[in-house]
Amino acid sequence: HSFTAEHMAKLPADEIILARKGHASDPKRDAALQFARKVIETRGQVSDTDLKAVRDAGYTDANVMEIVALVAMYSLTNFFNNVFDPEKDFPAVMPAGSI
Repeated sequence: HSFTAEHMAKLPADEIILARKGHASDPKRDAALQFARKVIETRGQVSDTDLKAVRDAGYTDANVMEIVALVAMYSLTNFFNNVFDPEKDFPAVMPAGSI
């Protein structure tokens, strides 16, 4: 994901590090990341407070559906990668906790 963020999304290095730690410097994007984390942690059973926070940050219901869809897509690809352990075709990155 770091490779994609750098080379496709063209995010600066400091934003990639923040994203790997679950944050963003932009408050609206940070709200989306926090909501995505809640979706993962609660397996989709987010609270009304979580939903209100992402909406209050300026996200519409359609945007929220996109966030949930992206969480689901990345979870699915991670499951496949965990099961089949494919050969890595991208550079290794340091664990986020060591940055």
